[in-house]
Amino acid sequence: MKKVTLFSVVFLLLVAVVISGCTTQSTGNNTTNSSKTFAKEGITFQYPGNWSEKAIPANDANLTNQSGFKMITILLEGSDIQNYTVYMGIGKTNMTAGNLTEAANRLLKYYITAEAGDYLNTTNVTLKNGYSGYEYTYGGTGASSGKALDCKTYIFTKDNKTAYYIQFATPRGGFQQYKTTFENILNSVTIN
Repeated sequence: MKKVTLFSVVFLLLVAVVISGCTTQSTGNNTTNSSKTFAKEGITFQYPGNWSEKAIPANDANLTNQSGFKMITILLEGSDIQNYTVYMGIGKTNMTAGNLTEAANRLLKYYITAEAGDYLNTTNVTLKNGYSGYEYTYGGTGASSGKALDCKTYIFTKDNKTAYYIQFATPRGGFQQYKTTFENILNSVTIN
């Protein structure tokens, strides 16, 4: 009888521990499930509700302008360009003779290579909504923040007249935890 009772007590304790490990507590500050809609300059997408639109840093705007793109905005998870966990930049340009490669090469030459320094990989991509484009994955130093960053920039078009870019960046080592968030944003992109 003692063996059965001891076994029952151990079993119940084990079940209680397992069940307690399957629950979560909310701090009340979790805003990642809410989202906001960005809709300007012909591009629309969903992004996390705890990110906010900030003033475009002068260095980023200058590098974007040199490449023939116009920087539309930046979105940050954080208070400012010196204190963030996620940076998202969005830009736009008119394409020369419907040539996305030429537009991507300009952005690469004047903006991406100004920041990239540690590694740079280029891939042809098609976004979920069928927009063809390029993906640049790189590490380097942020033009405005001066931080060591991990970045991905997507350059894409719908109509071969206008090219857009979306750049995601995190302080070095932080990119992987936002991978699904970045994919969800890209999957929500529509070009009007």
